[in-house]
Amino acid sequence: MKSNSKAVDDFKHTTSFLAALGDPIRLQIIRFLGQKGQSNVKDIAEQFDLSRPAISHHLKILKMAAAVDSRKAGQEVYYWLQREHVVSTLQQIAEDTSQMRNGQ
Repeated sequence: MKSNSKAVDDFKHTTSFLAALGDPIRLQIIRFLGQKGQSNVKDIAEQFDLSRPAISHHLKILKMAAAVDSRKAGQEVYYWLQREHVVSTLQQIAEDTSQMRNGQ
């Protein structure tokens, strides 16, 4: 069994991760980055009827949840999907859920 502080950290991360993915715009951003690859805020914003600051806000939340990462190049910030982290987090949630009792 995990130590209590490790379990709390895991729950906080999972909660942050699921909250980030719980928004339809952010899910669409993840899908876009997964299909297109590394993109700047301008390229991402062109896919939506939202301002660049609104897209930047969504990207900040996704980055805090470690679903995307970024790098600055000159004036532009480029984002990409952290595919391995997203997949492993979702797999861990599925594994944890499959080990739970179903109440019967």
